Amino acid sequence: MDKLSSLLNNSSAFTGLPLRKLAQQAQSHQKLQTFWQSVVPKELASLTAAQALSTEKLIVIAYNPSAATKTKLLSARLLTQLQNLQKTNPNFKECKVTAIVVKMQVKSATYGAPKPKRKVPLRASHKLKQLADALGDSELAGKLKHLAENT
Repeated sequence: MDKLSSLLNNSSAFTGLPLRKLAQQAQSHQKLQTFWQSVVPKELASLTAAQALSTEKLIVIAYNPSAATKTKLLSARLLTQLQNLQKTNPNFKECKVTAIVVKMQVKSATYGAPKPKRKVPLRASHKLKQLADALGDSELAGKLKHLAENT
């Protein structure tokens, strides 16, 4: 990220107009993200991101429902902190915020390790088979035999 920042800060590297505009957009987005990350609690910092600032509304993306709810609950306090930061820090003079809009964008699910199969102890398996034999030919007896086979 530091290499990208140094590249974006070096305006002489971008000779074409489209690249210069793209670099300016990236810098403004990076500044907005820094603005947001400076006031949001650490618990929410990795679960939220500032997306855009338009007509003095800061649009924040939350990556799960609990982060969205927590951000909405803290939005009044965060708004006050953002306004104070905007007034006191000269780097954020142009970041005037009067409202925070929270949107949720769920990241793709990561699949964890498969759950280990549970096994019935050998003694319990033997008792289940005896009970199934005593029940005869019934649906319950079939289920008990199936359960007993998971040793």
